[in-house]
Amino acid sequence: MGHKFDPKNVARLDDPARLDYQPVRDVLGLLELTGDETVVDYGAGVGYLTLPLAAALPRGRVVAVDMSAELLEELGERLHGQASRGATRGTDGATRASDGAAAADERVELVHTADNRVPLPDGSADAIVAVNLWHEIYDEPAALDELRRLLTPGGRLAIVDWATVERPIGPTAAHMLSLDQALAVTDGMGLAATAVHPAGSLFPYHYAIVARPRA
Repeated sequence: MGHKFDPKNVARLDDPARLDYQPVRDVLGLLELTGDETVVDYGAGVGYLTLPLAAALPRGRVVAVDMSAELLEELGERLHGQASRGATRGTDGATRASDGAAAADERVELVHTADNRVPLPDGSADAIVAVNLWHEIYDEPAALDELRRLLTPGGRLAIVDWATVERPIGPTAAHMLSLDQALAVTDGMGLAATAVHPAGSLFPYHYAIVARPRA
């Protein structure tokens, strides 16, 4: 079974250095959003991507999914706090005053899953983003089947995960998948990779994959 994140380490999710080595703008850029999509943030945690996604989807919505009720509770508090302060977190990760903060709060649905099920119809996700998660679910058929079920025929799955390279942060390389192994998993899901970024190209410590259902 893949190595799981311990919610007790939640401070790592908020590490300011993360904006340098895993910029929100570059992660969202993989999704090629137009603003009206339904996006599933799979493994949302405390909302590193959820809040910027809501800001980037003025006519769409975000479904934030996580197996940790504790992390989702914290995310909910952040959403409500953001709305009450009249601030949104932009695609660069920075928080700014905004009249759309309350609306952004309404565009986010929080989903706690203990069995990898997401309460959406088949083919209803225009995009799914999974960050720092692939090494946790690559060997869980139920999770992979659910991601495939959710994608629209033209949808895209964006994966960003720690690479098996020397780095000063993150889980040990022994717990990670190589890029080739990660691609083999998406291939087994019936997805074709349309963009592949090895570590050192888009992100210094992470690889990135964008994959779509085969025709």
